Amino acid sequence: MYPVLFEIGSLKVYTYGLMMAVGILAGIIVARKFAPQIGIDPEKITDLAMFAVLGGLLGSYVNYIISYDWSEFKADPLSVLRFWQGGLVFLGGLIGGLIFAIIFIRRQKWSFWEIADICAIAVPLAYGFGRIGCFFAGCCYGEVCELPWAITFPGLAGARHPTQLYSMLLGFGLAAFAYFYRPKRRFAGQGFLFYLFFYGLGRGIIELFRLEPKVFGTQLSVAQFTGIFLMLAAIVLYPILRKRNKYASPPVE
Repeated sequence: MYPVLFEIGSLKVYTYGLMMAVGILAGIIVARKFAPQIGIDPEKITDLAMFAVLGGLLGSYVNYIISYDWSEFKADPLSVLRFWQGGLVFLGGLIGGLIFAIIFIRRQKWSFWEIADICAIAVPLAYGFGRIGCFFAGCCYGEVCELPWAITFPGLAGARHPTQLYSMLLGFGLAAFAYFYRPKRRFAGQGFLFYLFFYGLGRGIIELFRLEPKVFGTQLSVAQFTGIFLMLAAIVLYPILRKRNKYASPPVE
């Protein structure tokens, strides 16, 4: 693994942080591309993206501290600022970014669901790049297995499921689906609901190959419970938005 990509003097460039930056940039480029289609200045979309990224980083790190590393945070509170070294949880980031995005969108009086459909492309794209960073950092690995594509990670016994790469494929696959399905949407928010449902499903399946702690006396992890919640939210919202936000004809892209 290559957690540190290269060094310039005392400055270390972490692979995780670099790939996270690449993912954010890719997501912003995609969002700017589609912004004019819904009557929004691309520069304003960039402002929204940066605001959402801030919320995402905060939510992600809070989720990580609560779930995994509370003792380290108590010993070194400033470690929360070193996000480029790793220690971010996507589900917390998704919630944090969503909260900050809603605040920004409401202030601008934009259509939340039209922007959400753009996010259905941009967010999983950024997620895919972030998971490449996880792979090179050697975190978020899976259980021991004997599959041909199993990976041996430094400091760990036995070859394991490269669950980071499974997640990368999930992210890029969801982004590609949302991109090509976008012209076929029947209502605003449809693409985003598809994203919530299939991300929740995919993440729940990938968790089966990871060594995450089980919670609430069940055989499910926090991520799996969150995935179930996302799927249920998508199912409940689908008929509501289909009735309220239906297009007279498919949007012209």
